[in-house]
Amino acid sequence: MDELSIGPYFAPRTAVLRIAFNRIHEVFVKHLLSLALAATAFVAAPAAAQDAAAATTFTGPRVGVNVGFADDNIFGTDAFTYGADVGYDFAAGGAVLGVTAEIEDSKDLTRALAVTARAGGRVGSNGLLYVAAGYSNLRAYGVSVDGFRLAVGGELALGKNAYVKLEQRYGNYQYGIDLYQSVIGAGFRF
Repeated sequence: MDELSIGPYFAPRTAVLRIAFNRIHEVFVKHLLSLALAATAFVAAPAAAQDAAAATTFTGPRVGVNVGFADDNIFGTDAFTYGADVGYDFAAGGAVLGVTAEIEDSKDLTRALAVTARAGGRVGSNGLLYVAAGYSNLRAYGVSVDGFRLAVGGELALGKNAYVKLEQRYGNYQYGIDLYQSVIGAGFRF
């Protein structure tokens, strides 16, 4: 449609909607591809790990690393992100509950800190699906903003102690800042 067929009043709004739709589509496709690659890594775990993971309880102290992509509405870019976390999980009936502390870095952020609680359930003998929520703080260019983080994820045990994970995150911060992350990671339980 051109400006004459929709009228001069609607033309600028149509352009803004088109830009917004293209941006949403671009972010969705990038995150979908990231999730698809990570899911492939999950499924491609060796069959031998399934037998060894039969005794995995997903409890106790753990350390891990993660990499992924972050999309924010500050800089309008997708950035490679990486980080490390420590946590502790325990069994509560049929559920697995835990806490995690994490530090991250990316091209756009000086650092990000998060402390979250998580709750999940076992899936089969070597899988764990969980949700997480908690406090997060971002620092970029000398400015810190506080907010919260929500996440949904899964872990796949690779033996009794090692695991890989996939996590999709959303963070909401002061000044209306939103941050979306797709990360994959690996870790070790003690």
